[in-house]
Amino acid sequence: MRIRHALTGAALGAVLTLGAIAAPAQAAGPARAAAGCETLRATVLNSQGSSGGTVQATICIDPTGGAILNDSYYNYVQDHQADGVAARAYIHDSWGPYGPLAVDDTSTSGGQDLGSWESTATSNTYVRVYVCLGLKSPGQSGARCASDVTYA
Repeated sequence: MRIRHALTGAALGAVLTLGAIAAPAQAAGPARAAAGCETLRATVLNSQGSSGGTVQATICIDPTGGAILNDSYYNYVQDHQADGVAARAYIHDSWGPYGPLAVDDTSTSGGQDLGSWESTATSNTYVRVYVCLGLKSPGQSGARCASDVTYA
């Protein structure tokens, strides 16, 4: 036999009011993923507004903030246009930039594997992956890049 419980409007209002009183207000912060793995993906547009290149990377962050590229997944950078402008993949963590990890300069290859990567430090608060077109890296003037991020 099932027993059903129902809250009336007045009872629900009382519960919500008590919850608001009992729970302290918290400042909004960036969304944070629990320690674990997350697949990041970004696509950069070329100068004509078409898809130029994509990066996909599964990043794992442990409870101490150590970060690693999970090589159980296909982590890659892929060029989408046969225009002579290569797509390059970079990783940036709380301590600095790495890369390019891989370069792909053909739209028919299926992408280039990023290989292995492990952060040189612990206490990372984020890891960001970038895909950039051409020779400029993230942060350089005129760089054409896109990125995705995960938080520790």
